[in-house]
Amino acid sequence: MIRKLIPVFLVAGLAACASSGTQRATPDGAADASSPAGAPMSECDAQRVQDLVGQKYSDSVGNDARERSQSAHLRVMRPGQVMTMEYNPTRLNVILDAGDVITALRCG
Repeated sequence: MIRKLIPVFLVAGLAACASSGTQRATPDGAADASSPAGAPMSECDAQRVQDLVGQKYSDSVGNDARERSQSAHLRVMRPGQVMTMEYNPTRLNVILDAGDVITALRCG
């Protein structure tokens, strides 16, 4: 009797781990959790801020760059820092060297 119940419990356990198929991936262009609800999404234009390359980075320089590039988000990347590789067209990436000098500004 117990031998017959073991496969039933195993199948029930596997079924509980299976996906129900009702979850959906976030569609492309959807706002992420860091953007305010109802805020318009704006694509980044890094060409507008290339004059900042070579300047020392500060929070005010970063905010100015985000606004001038019409980006919704800003990400500052320092040497050796771990970062995600997903592309976000509304984000300005500010790449710094070891002395916090801006070496590049790119969208994504």
